[in-house]
Amino acid sequence: MSKYLFLSATDLEHNELEIFGSEIHIIGVGKINAAMNTTRLIEKYNPSHVINFGSCGNLQNHKIGEVLTVGKVYNNIDVRPFAEYGHTPFHGLGAITLQGKSDIKCFSTDQFYDKHRTDYADKYLEMIKKCDIVDMELYSIAQVCSRYNKLLYSFKWISDDGDSSKWEENAKKGYINFKQRIKELFTDGKNLI
Repeated sequence: MSKYLFLSATDLEHNELEIFGSEIHIIGVGKINAAMNTTRLIEKYNPSHVINFGSCGNLQNHKIGEVLTVGKVYNNIDVRPFAEYGHTPFHGLGAITLQGKSDIKCFSTDQFYDKHRTDYADKYLEMIKKCDIVDMELYSIAQVCSRYNKLLYSFKWISDDGDSSKWEENAKKGYINFKQRIKELFTDGKNLI
């Protein structure tokens, strides 16, 4: 049987230690924590599949609590002129495609997006317009999984639309919806793949 590694940034998103008998591993907020801890956990458990889940910011017209399967993730890195915006220099690595057949685009950034702020860089705002959702970990997780040749699925639920005042309440709603989605994928003879 395939071994699944469940990754979440913080337990504040769900307040549980496991999901359907599988441990939920907390990797921390932000790209550095995500990369470091995803690497450590892959080396420790050697899973065949990595499943990242958690809350995200809404950039389009998705509903609070809606669970989305991410198809592609983009990075907020700007090292022009050495590489184009969103690409890691000297590696050519740009957007990363995930498992799960989806058109949903996620923008990973260490900068919290607040729709009321006006001081963002132009290229950052271009990605905000291009993508469906924004988070702070997925690109790093995807890069680590790519290097270790692991299948990665990511499920994100909408917890805010640039207004974080109801984040905790909305994150709980989304987690309930996520659990139902995962239950459907793993029961009744169905499989995640």
